[in-house]
Amino acid sequence: MRAKEIDLNMDGKSVTQEIEPGKVLVVVLDGVQNKAKVTEAVEHGFTIIETAKGKVAKIKYDEGELF
Repeated sequence: MRAKEIDLNMDGKSVTQEIEPGKVLVVVLDGVQNKAKVTEAVEHGFTIIETAKGKVAKIKYDEGELF
């Protein structure tokens, strides 16, 4: 699994995520399920957050390669 759950702060309403040099990170804040996840975006392609019935259902990674 590429996405990692990150801890919510004590108030349950905020997160702290450090910037990682050389990486593009996507942070998903889900107020319905009270969860936060972070994943690395693909280098060439799409990182898609898919929802169903107002909830985060899955994260899709569509990668390509440059010629």
